[in-house]
Amino acid sequence: MSEVYRKWGRSVRREGPHLVMVDEAGEAVEAGGIFRTRALGEDVDLRAPDTAAVEQAAREIESIATSPLSIERLLVSEGTVRHQFGDQTWTDTARRVHVSVASGPLRAIFDLAEFRFETLRSGIAALARVGKERKPPKRIRLAEHIGAALLAFAPLAKIQSAAPHDGKGEAILEQLALHEPPNSFRPSYRIRPRRAWFHLRVAPFGVVESGLPAAVALLAPVSRRELRVLCVDGRSVYATTVPMRPIIAARPTSNWYPYGAGAFGAELML
Repeated sequence: MSEVYRKWGRSVRREGPHLVMVDEAGEAVEAGGIFRTRALGEDVDLRAPDTAAVEQAAREIESIATSPLSIERLLVSEGTVRHQFGDQTWTDTARRVHVSVASGPLRAIFDLAEFRFETLRSGIAALARVGKERKPPKRIRLAEHIGAALLAFAPLAKIQSAAPHDGKGEAILEQLALHEPPNSFRPSYRIRPRRAWFHLRVAPFGVVESGLPAAVALLAPVSRRELRVLCVDGRSVYATTVPMRPIIAARPTSNWYPYGAGAFGAELML
């Protein structure tokens, strides 16, 4: 039996100084263990994205990261997608921001799902004051966007949040994220869907101490072994590499971040 997924999308993105508008329609068919995709020559009948909001967000980011800092990569987008799988059809709209800001050899990385930039402002302000690299502190508090990036790897209790549709149109149910994920994640029609936990939230425990040195920006993608972060410790700001340690406290937040199949903010204490 074959599975047929179709997608129609309309988006606008600011990539560096360029504004790119994309209308796209595609189909993915899986049958007999073979996965095939093709573009569809169909018109896209969807709401036009908010070009002005994308341009305004990009200009705001450019006003935050000023000399001597430099923006190495800037992607700001908004898009609407209509999905069809079997007899189910649904539509979603998303905003995405990816920014890489450099100070000498250091690069602070930010991934956001809203055109709100408090996290970006505080991280870039710290990057502008960065000093010499140091050893990691004995205890460190991870800002919520860094904790969200870590959730997929972190060995702690996590909860999948409910949502209407996964990549095959199935309901996503709230449950503890244990064992094999029950839902299918489809980041693109060109990629075979895979099992994944959606919209992860950390289960709270312990007390996250506010006075600890704080990691405010990622300086490299997260890994299972270590975190490369920008740390604010009193008046000092420095780059450091933190080996993965036991997490001793966690506090969830309500902000959603585009890591994997989605994760909510998580302040963590290591």
